[in-house]
Amino acid sequence: MSFLTALLDTAALAPHGTCLLWRPELLWLHLVSDALTGLAYWSIPVVLFIVALRRRDLILPWTLELFALFILACGATHFMAIWTLWYPDYGLQGAVKAVTALVSVATAVALWPLLPRVLALPSSRDLALANAALSREVAERREAETRARQSEARLAGFFEHLSDALFVLRAEANGFVFETVNPSFCQIFGTSREAIEGHGPERLPEGSAAAELAAAFTTGLATGRVREWESALTGPDGTRHLHAVLAPLPSLPGEPRRLLGSLRDMTELRRLQTDLVEAARRATIGAMCAGVAHEMSQPVNIIGLWADRARASVEAGARGPRRAIEVILGQTRRLGALLERMRELSRDTPAAAERFDAAEAAAAAVDVARRSWALDRIEVTLDSAGPAPVLGRSAQLEQALLHLLENARDAVLRRRRQEPEAPAQIHVTLRAGPQPGQITLSVQDTGGGVPETLGSRILEPFVTTKDPGEGTGLGLPIAAGILRSMGGRLAWLNRGAGAVFQVALPLVGEQPA
Repeated sequence: MSFLTALLDTAALAPHGTCLLWRPELLWLHLVSDALTGLAYWSIPVVLFIVALRRRDLILPWTLELFALFILACGATHFMAIWTLWYPDYGLQGAVKAVTALVSVATAVALWPLLPRVLALPSSRDLALANAALSREVAERREAETRARQSEARLAGFFEHLSDALFVLRAEANGFVFETVNPSFCQIFGTSREAIEGHGPERLPEGSAAAELAAAFTTGLATGRVREWESALTGPDGTRHLHAVLAPLPSLPGEPRRLLGSLRDMTELRRLQTDLVEAARRATIGAMCAGVAHEMSQPVNIIGLWADRARASVEAGARGPRRAIEVILGQTRRLGALLERMRELSRDTPAAAERFDAAEAAAAAVDVARRSWALDRIEVTLDSAGPAPVLGRSAQLEQALLHLLENARDAVLRRRRQEPEAPAQIHVTLRAGPQPGQITLSVQDTGGGVPETLGSRILEPFVTTKDPGEGTGLGLPIAAGILRSMGGRLAWLNRGAGAVFQVALPLVGEQPA
């Protein structure tokens, strides 16, 4: 305590102003200089403390705080210099300088190890170069992102407008879910996106297709390989052939597995292939029928001629021989009619095509059927949507339609013999076709349908569902040949209480004036 008292004792000391002889110019010089220096020193710690608080990511932020304390102590020494101009508190001034010295040494010790790290910091030029490189990289990334978005938009356009049905499946814990489908998929199954997206295959209208797709999804996900198959779907409009491809998509860890699938409607292609095979077979059969008809026509004519002469020479009272000759003549005429129909079977293309209204031809054929079968109590109706201009020959279309109507009538009467209370109806419909520029002509009956054993051969020559001696099996092939010459294709399916025979004919536009 005696040392501290002696250190702070100012009785024997004179203020520093005495050494300056209290000259005002010297006093003001020291006062202003020390005051400005002290204020400048004390303003710097404020900046350093703010930087240290807001930028904790700087190298050793506590070094800035220590440096700020050092500058604060240095400022205090200058203010003590002003104080000692009038008050001789040199002991207090020395204590302040001692504290400043300790802080200075500590700051120096802390700053020297930081020198290599400070020197390793990039210069402003390095920062500028790095900033320029970063700007170029950002620009390249933005350009790449733009290209990626454009590519994604193009792919989305392909997905939306592709004629093939595309879909993406997502595997979940409770099964598969359609993540997205394109409009072609909705068109094939006759559904909307809202009704199928987010749901499983069970939402598909086609039950068999849903089960088949679900099994294929499971197999494709288990094997991880591309699967390809073709399936046939039978619906109200007939049988459709779909070619399906299913491919697994790459997935990141933690993401659900996905499958990309496509469906292509191969119905027209399969029909074309069937038509080519059928055309070749029909050409062979037609050539054979034409040859047989040509070779048999002369013997039949000779038999009929001699039978007619024999009938003229037999006396009127000889009923037995005369009756036998009548039977021979009747069967000869029937055989001649059969040979003529065989000749018609070989004529697929009309000599000259003309533009006519299929609706008028259908109305004429239905009117003939109504008048001819008035006593059979068969209801024959026509539902026409309006004029349907087609290219061909009106008489031949009426002939083809009459063949279909006769077959329908025979089927209705055959069922009536077995079921007297069965409905007897034949309905002819003329409506817009499945594609633009087509008209669909269909004949539906209530005759019980086509037997499964004859389904694949019902349109072939000499194949008939009638009893022996009641039909030749040439009505449907002749109708098919006529309709094929007009650009159509006769098809059939069992529906309801009977069968439906239908054909899609191409329409023709208005002829220029």
